[in-house]
Amino acid sequence: MLISPFGDMLKAFRKRKRISQRALAERLGVHHNTIWSWEQGNYLPEGKRIVLELGRLLGLSEAETRQLLEASLTALSPHWSVPYQRNVFFTGRGTLLDQLHQLLHTDHAVALTQSYALYGLGGIGKTQIALEYAYRYALEYSAIFWIEGETVESILASLGRIAEHLQFPERGDSDQQRMVAAVQHWLTTNGTWLLIWDNVEDPELLYQFLPPTRQGAILITTRRSSLGTLAHSLELSPMTLDEGAAFVLRRAHLNKAMRSDESKPHPSEWGTAQELVKVMGGLPLALDQAGAYIEEAGCGLSDYLQRYQEQRVPLLGRRGTLGRDHPHPVTTTFRLAYEQVKQQHSLAADLLCLCAFLAPEGIPEGIFLGRTASSEGTADRIVTDLYQFDQAIGALRNFSLVQRQPEMQMLSLHRLVQVILQESMSEQEHMQWQQRVVHLLNAAFPAVTSDTGTEIWEPCEQLIPHVMACAVTLPACLQSQEFAELLLKAADYLDQRSQYERAKSLYQQALQIQIQLFGLEHPHVASLQSKLAYLYRLLGNYEQAKLLFQEASHVLEHALGLEHPEVAYPLEGLAMVYYEQGKYELAEPLQQRALLIREQARGLEHPEVALSLNRLGNVYYEQGKYELAEVVYQRSLQIRERAWGPEHFRVAGPLSNLGDLYREQGKYELAESLFQRAVRIAEQALGPAHPDVAFTLVSLADLYREWGNSTQAEELYQRALAIAEQALGPEHHAIAYPLHGLALLYQGQGQYEQAEALFQRALQIREQRLGQDHPKTAQTLHDLALFHQFQDKMSEA
Repeated sequence: MLISPFGDMLKAFRKRKRISQRALAERLGVHHNTIWSWEQGNYLPEGKRIVLELGRLLGLSEAETRQLLEASLTALSPHWSVPYQRNVFFTGRGTLLDQLHQLLHTDHAVALTQSYALYGLGGIGKTQIALEYAYRYALEYSAIFWIEGETVESILASLGRIAEHLQFPERGDSDQQRMVAAVQHWLTTNGTWLLIWDNVEDPELLYQFLPPTRQGAILITTRRSSLGTLAHSLELSPMTLDEGAAFVLRRAHLNKAMRSDESKPHPSEWGTAQELVKVMGGLPLALDQAGAYIEEAGCGLSDYLQRYQEQRVPLLGRRGTLGRDHPHPVTTTFRLAYEQVKQQHSLAADLLCLCAFLAPEGIPEGIFLGRTASSEGTADRIVTDLYQFDQAIGALRNFSLVQRQPEMQMLSLHRLVQVILQESMSEQEHMQWQQRVVHLLNAAFPAVTSDTGTEIWEPCEQLIPHVMACAVTLPACLQSQEFAELLLKAADYLDQRSQYERAKSLYQQALQIQIQLFGLEHPHVASLQSKLAYLYRLLGNYEQAKLLFQEASHVLEHALGLEHPEVAYPLEGLAMVYYEQGKYELAEPLQQRALLIREQARGLEHPEVALSLNRLGNVYYEQGKYELAEVVYQRSLQIRERAWGPEHFRVAGPLSNLGDLYREQGKYELAESLFQRAVRIAEQALGPAHPDVAFTLVSLADLYREWGNSTQAEELYQRALAIAEQALGPEHHAIAYPLHGLALLYQGQGQYEQAEALFQRALQIREQRLGQDHPKTAQTLHDLALFHQFQDKMSEA
C-alpha cells in the first residue's frame, strides 16, 4: 500500500462533510470502489477536473481545493522522469504558466506536437518555470520526461534515464542508437506526454534526437530568441517588482510577518525588497543569490543593498552554499556568454561592450551606423553593412544578451550584463570603450541652434538617456572637448524643452571640462558661462546669472572685440536680468547695444535680430512705451515668419507679446486673435504641456478676465497653473502669474477666501524668487492691499 497524503486528506474532508464513500462515488459518477481506492492510496484521480469536482462536492474552500490538488501530485504522472525537486521558493509567474497551460494542454496535442520555447537571458528563470509547470500540471499528461539539452552527452544520458524508467530492453544496450530509437518509437506510438528540453544551445540537436512524427507536447528552454520551425518562441521577462519582492523575502526567510496567503509581506520590508528588485533588474538568479546571502549571513535587506553598492562583483559572483539548481552565479553566467559571443562574432562582442556604457533601455540602432572615424582621427569600429549588423545582433540574441525592437529600431539589455561587462574590463579598456561611446553619441546628437525646429526633438529625446548615463558614469580623466560638445548639445536641447534642472547639470559639467581644457579666460568658457547664466535667470537665480553674464562679457570683449556677435549674448542676458528685476532703465541700453551688434554682424533679417527685437519690445512695454514696443514686435514677427514660416513655434512669442500690448490698450478683439493663434502654434509645435503654452494661456486668460468672460478665464488660468507647476515646479517665479490672475478673477466673483489664498501664495513666491523690491512683487502686494481694503469696507457695511 502506498502512503498517500491525497488519500488521507480526501478522507478527512469526506468525513467532515459526513458523506459515505459510496455516496460520494455516485455523485462523482465513478465506480463505487473508486473513493475507497483513492483513500487507500492504490491510485490517484486521472486529472485535475476530477479533483476540482471533488472539491465542489465536498464544499471545500479555494485554499482547501488547492491543497487537495497539490496532494494529488504525490504520484505525479504515470510516467515521471524529472531529475529536480519542486522549488519551494517559486513565486509569481502565474500569467505565463496559465499561458503555457493553454498552449500545451493535451487537448491541443491530438494530431500534432505542440512545441513552445521559453527563451531569455541566463538566470531569468526559464528552467524553474518549466519545472513548476511540470509539477503543477503533472496529472494532465500520461508521461513527463526531462531532457538536459545542452550537449549530445547530456541528451543521451537523459534518454537513457527515460529508457530505464520505461524498462526498455535496449536500456543497457552498448549501442546507444538502439536505445535512442526505442525512446523515439515510444514517443511516436504514445500520446498526451510532455517532453521538456532544458537549456537547448544547438537547435540541430533537436532535429537529431526528436522522432519525425510524434503526439504530445514539447516545452523547450533556451537562450536563443528563435528556433526556426521547431517551436513557437515565448520571451521570458524579468520579474515584476511585486513578484521579485515576494520572492526575495521568501528566499531570505524574511516573510514571517506575511499573511497566511503570503500575497503581501509586512510593509517594513516591502519597500526595501522592491528597491533590491530594481537594482537587480528583476533577474531571478540575482535575487536568489541575494536571498541566499541574506539567509546565510544573517543580515537584512538594507544591509545587503549597502554591501552591494560597495562590492557589486563579489556579491554577484557568490552563488551561495546551496545553489545547486543553477550551478553558476550571475557573474560567471554572463561572462561565459560574453566569451562565447566573442569567439563566434567579434563585432557582436564590440557592440555589447558599447551598449555596456549606455542606458540599458531604448538604445537607437542608428548610433552604430554613423561615421567611421573619431574626431581625434583614430580608427573606430563602425557598422556600415546592414547585413553584418543583423548578423552581429543575431549572435547576441542567440544568448539573449540583447533584445531588439525592430519596429522602433531600438536595442536593450539587462543592467546586470552592463555591470559585469564593465567590471571585467581593465582601466584602459574602460577608457577606450567610453571614448568610443562619447564619439558615437556626439556624432549622432543634432546641434540645437536658433534655426532648428521641433523636427530634431525625437532623435534628441532618444539619445538623452544615454548622454545622461555618460554624464553620471564617465570618470574625470575622460574630460575631452568632444565630451563637452556632447554635453552642450544635450543641455541646449533640454533647455529648449524647458527641462531646466537637467540642462543645468549638463551645462555645469561641460563648463568644468572647458575650464580644465582652456582656462577661465577663453572665449569657449565665456560662451558657456552665458548659456549657464541664461538658465540661472530662468530659474530665478538672478545674482548668479548676473555674475556669470558680467564675467562672460568681459572675457569676450577682451578676446574678440566689442562688436563681435558673441558679445551680444552676455549683454542681452544681463539686460534680461535687469528687466526681470524691474530695472528697465538699466536693461534698455544693454538690449539696444546687443541688437545693434547683431544687426551689424548678422544682417537686418537674421533670426537672432528678431530675438533681440522681441526682448527689446518687452522692455519698452514695461516702461509704457507702447508705440516703440509695437514697432519692434511687428518687425520681430515679420523676420521670424519670413525665416521659418507662419506656423513655426518661434512665431508664437512676438504674437503673444503683441497680444499683451493690444490688451493693455483695450484692443480686445485684435488681442484675442493674436493670443489664440499663438496658443494654437505653441500647442502644435511644443506640445500642450510646455511652459511657453502656459504663459500664452495666462495672457489669454487675463484678456478674458478683463473682458468679462469669467468662465473661460478661470479654465485657462487653471490649465496654465497645472502646466507651469508640472514643468517648472510649484515654487518657480512664473507660477505667480496664473496665481495672481486667478486671485483677481475670484475677487471679482466674490470668492474671497480662494482669492486671498492665491494672492498670498503669489506674493510669497515673488518675494522669495524676485525680491521685495521687484515691480511684480509690488504689484501683487498692491492688489492684496486693495483686496483687504475692499474686505474691510464690506465688513463695515
